Amino acid sequence: MADLPEDVRLDFIIRNGLLNKPEEYVRGVYNNAKAFERRHGKCTIRLGAGGSGYAPNYRIEFAAPPPKASPDELQAGMTTSQYIPEVEALKAANTFYGGASHKVQRPGLHHERWSTATDNEAALLAALKRLVEDRRRRASRN
Repeated sequence: MADLPEDVRLDFIIRNGLLNKPEEYVRGVYNNAKAFERRHGKCTIRLGAGGSGYAPNYRIEFAAPPPKASPDELQAGMTTSQYIPEVEALKAANTFYGGASHKVQRPGLHHERWSTATDNEAALLAALKRLVEDRRRRASRN
């Protein structure tokens, strides 16, 4: 398969059998999303659309734009460890996770083409539930 569709979502890569280890992949994304949510609140997942879907890179972003920060707050957020939601949202939008390792690859802009669509926690949970049920069904037949 060539590049993924520009609006690729998790359901598409699972439904089309593109993921190498679907349950492991979704579980890794979900765990990172939950860690992000504990620190920042609701989030969305944006998949990398430039590859084959084997284990796409992904970004975890704020679900809603944070409140606007003043210039002084922006400076404080960039130069100190002060928590400024708008600065954290910028950092999140410029950080991606490797699909195979589920680790931050490197903060900063990257050449990856990102999906125009996003998935939320409900989509992650639904996908994980289906994958676990499928695995259990296969195991019970053996």
